[in-house]
Amino acid sequence: MKYEVIVSRKADEMLVSHARFLAQVSIPAAKVLRREFCSVLIKLKDNPFQFQLEVDLGLPSGKYRQVVFAKRYKAVFSVHENSVFIDAIIDCRQPR
Repeated sequence: MKYEVIVSRKADEMLVSHARFLAQVSIPAAKVLRREFCSVLIKLKDNPFQFQLEVDLGLPSGKYRQVVFAKRYKAVFSVHENSVFIDAIIDCRQPR
């Protein structure tokens, strides 16, 4: 079964913001981010349940899942019937 992946407007804006920041520092790093996000979309279409549950205390328990990509970014998504909804793209680097 293939799932339909829907990226929310907010998640899209977050991804663009992260890519823009990376491009200012390193164009190759921004390209890696884009390429790995595209790979995540393909994996989510195939089987979103292969990724672990998100354990953020501010989110409803068991509803959201996460996938880490490009070493430091996390996509937070939920699955409803045959649709995957990506709600956020988070930069998980620790502040110094």
